[in-house]
Amino acid sequence: MHTLEQLRSGALAGTRRLDLACGLTELPDEIFALADTLEVLNLSGARLAAPADPPAQAESAVCLGQ
Repeated sequence: MHTLEQLRSGALAGTRRLDLACGLTELPDEIFALADTLEVLNLSGARLAAPADPPAQAESAVCLGQ
């Protein structure tokens, strides 16, 4: 499991799988900085109010579990 602190510090640059289970209510912008390498985004336990519109660089994103 990763932490929001790791994400914000840049420690997860280049990661292919991001597991954030920290009760997020919105997607941090830093997630989109991983768009070139990120293949799996696990937000189990997140309390997102509504799906965010992905930026253009996330055109191949697939949303599961809505």
